[in-house]
Amino acid sequence: MNKIRFDRILPLTSLVALGLMVVFLLESNPENPLVARISNDLPVISVAWLIIAVLIVVISTGADLFARSHPQLEHSTLLRLPGRLRNIEIAPLFWILPSLAVVAAFAFFRLFRDTLQGGAFVLVLLTSGVLLTGTLVAQHYDLDRDPAVREKARIGLQAVAYLVAFGLFSAILHTRYRALITAVLIVCTSVPLAYRLLARSVNDHRWPLTIALGVVGAILAEASVILTYWPATFLVGGTLLLALFYVLVSTLQHAEAGTLTVRVGWELAGLGTLVLGVLAVTTLW
Repeated sequence: MNKIRFDRILPLTSLVALGLMVVFLLESNPENPLVARISNDLPVISVAWLIIAVLIVVISTGADLFARSHPQLEHSTLLRLPGRLRNIEIAPLFWILPSLAVVAAFAFFRLFRDTLQGGAFVLVLLTSGVLLTGTLVAQHYDLDRDPAVREKARIGLQAVAYLVAFGLFSAILHTRYRALITAVLIVCTSVPLAYRLLARSVNDHRWPLTIALGVVGAILAEASVILTYWPATFLVGGTLLLALFYVLVSTLQHAEAGTLTVRVGWELAGLGTLVLGVLAVTTLW
């Protein structure tokens, strides 16, 4: 088992947490300076958005460097940059969860800053710090040679992925954008998360995987369009999309592993039906 370097991980997550603190302070300021208004249907982009973009680059770069420093990737075929930068290898698979965790923290704060106020500030900082640290640790052990260690790490990564998915799905539905914009945002969120959960290797570009990701994105996009016209709260809608995402990804994982039995199919179908029933009861009654 390769020893994990907490002396590298903790400073990185602390730096991101500090950046998020600055973002939250800017967002709490009613005179938050504006940068651009793309459309009346989209939110105003402020300085805080630019800081979030920088934090995404920082955490993605750190996650990439941590992953490529693992002995298991020394002889692996990684993605190379085009042109004159072709000698530089990157591992985008390890960017997905850390970067989306930062976005989810930002989205969560914007959802509850008015109701929870200072509580939202503290809660999001603690949650994002724990998620980022846990993600980097789990991604490290996901490359371990011991199958038992890898299995535990993958369970942790799945838990983070579903938490992030719920936060982002709920935040997107809360915005009440037009159906097309909502569908595009859901696709941009669900496809990378599904890729992180379904990819076999660091540089997995199998054609069946591409088709599976397209199916996941298309189904969730259609569901989100329906939810834009459904009289449900954003948390209920986010729960439904999360359940649908879980059923789709779990079905594909079982199919990949050859464990998709009739019993498993009924269990997944039962879960989806139960969540749909709860949605109908909470919105129509």
